[in-house]
Amino acid sequence: MNELSTFKGRYEPGEPIKLHLIHQTPADHLKWSLFHLEKELQQGTEPISGCDFCFCLPPLQAGGYGVEITLCTKEHSLGCLQTAVNVGGSVVRYGFLSDFLPEDDRDVEALAKYHIDHVQFYDWSWRHDTLVAPSDQYQDMMGKKNQLSVVYQKIAACHERGMLAMAYGAVYAASRSFWEQHRDWGLYGATDHPMTFIDTFYYMDLESPWRLRLMEQYRSAITQCGFDGIHMDTYGEPKKAHNVRGELRCLEQEFAPLIEDTGAFLRDSGITTPHLIFNNVGTWPVEKTRDASQDAVYMELWAPMDRYRHLRQAAQLSENRPCVLAAYPAPFRTDTPERALYSELFLSFAITLLGATQLFLGENNAVVTQGYYADYSLLNPDQQKWIKRYQDFFVRYEELLYNSTMRDVTWTHCGGDNLEYRFEFPFSADGEAEKIWLTLRENESYCTQETHLFHDTIGNNIRIANLSATDEEIIAAAKKASIHDFIAALPHGYDTRVGELGDTLSGGEKQRISLARAFLSDAPLMLLDEPTSNLDSINEGIILKALDDAKDRTIVLVSHRKSTLGICDSLHQMENGHKNNENLIGE
Repeated sequence: MNELSTFKGRYEPGEPIKLHLIHQTPADHLKWSLFHLEKELQQGTEPISGCDFCFCLPPLQAGGYGVEITLCTKEHSLGCLQTAVNVGGSVVRYGFLSDFLPEDDRDVEALAKYHIDHVQFYDWSWRHDTLVAPSDQYQDMMGKKNQLSVVYQKIAACHERGMLAMAYGAVYAASRSFWEQHRDWGLYGATDHPMTFIDTFYYMDLESPWRLRLMEQYRSAITQCGFDGIHMDTYGEPKKAHNVRGELRCLEQEFAPLIEDTGAFLRDSGITTPHLIFNNVGTWPVEKTRDASQDAVYMELWAPMDRYRHLRQAAQLSENRPCVLAAYPAPFRTDTPERALYSELFLSFAITLLGATQLFLGENNAVVTQGYYADYSLLNPDQQKWIKRYQDFFVRYEELLYNSTMRDVTWTHCGGDNLEYRFEFPFSADGEAEKIWLTLRENESYCTQETHLFHDTIGNNIRIANLSATDEEIIAAAKKASIHDFIAALPHGYDTRVGELGDTLSGGEKQRISLARAFLSDAPLMLLDEPTSNLDSINEGIILKALDDAKDRTIVLVSHRKSTLGICDSLHQMENGHKNNENLIGE
């Protein structure tokens, strides 16, 4: 078996890229090429020493990259291998560990080759009210055996592999013995009975002294064990409860302040950058927590929120923040290996196209199939190969797949009342069976120096920026771009087909059509590259006036014309590829 993978799940910008090659091909050297998307950035040659060895590529800036190598002898090229490299960036790729008994670090190595950068240490603790065990060997509250020295070992292995170690810590679950000592800290039902989860975990009141106790336990996990942060778990219930005084509490109001207070408490304790992730079960209460200071918006999806349309709903609720969906691939427990693989590949790709990532990969090449992560399914070699290929693709093309400037418009454009896109195949924006599932995302308005016109009417060439625009809105955009009078004078006006004009459109006329598209778009950001370069002073003045009136948008102008820059609030000058603002203002 030949395999190329990264040594680390994530590299820091400026850090040498260490790659791991396992091969059985009798080769004496390799040729490598480094890609950003499809653009080749660098290439080189490395001698091969042994069948299992590592080699390094030069440091890279933040982003996702592809690496392709060719195994060679002096006479022949013998085969190609590919992987991807995850460098910095804002995408959170989440995995898990749940086995903390003596073994080697192959489970951490497996997570690294899938480009995981955050690792949840699930049920590592002794008790939720006392996270760090008093002895090396212990049993957790579910009876699972752990060993504290192994937890330390795996945290160190995560750090060696460029991954953050996140300590699992439930926010309101205590043992029965702890609750019995602190009954006034508990949450109760209407009948004054203590509220519990699976009759094992006792719910505690976040507005009681439990709050400080919880944050102190989080601090102990980081300072004593070396964790980088906390996975703050909930169970999705209760939504409401009573404190010991009988006062009704709406719990969704308490979680965002808890996240913020936890971060502040840890920083005040000398922990410079505490990493936090909060679990919104079934998306509850993500509207209250998503703005809190955390690495990602994390949602655990259960029935009835387990359909394709619910994935989209959940991803949209993140509002373009890094988003992780725990959507468990149950077919690995119930179906054939082949069908289980296809199910997961389909699921992970659907989640990725929505701009989110999926928590499903765990220790020793495992996938989590339900909420109790210690009960997982192991991947066979064929499944491992295919899942790695998909993860490589997601990393290499993350600039396209995880573009925060893009917005999901699927339902409004092709799944709602106005079917603005037409496809020659059965499709569904809602995940219907026997149809192709669609995800349609739009970017901000962008105007370049060169304008591409489609073989359609001039009106439709402008309408491409907003397919639901009325004729009146198109005319208004054309007036702002100072192109309306020209279009109106044509024999068929806005219905004139571009092909009928041959090559008679000037560069300035094409440019103004492009500007009309930008004005018609409702994007909050307009990037205009030399928008007036082909225009006379009169048309330039009309367009600049329209841009100056667009107070509800952010407009970035690139221009060599000082007259164009007169409307700008701030100016930045580039000289020989570097920013130079000396004596710019007032020139």
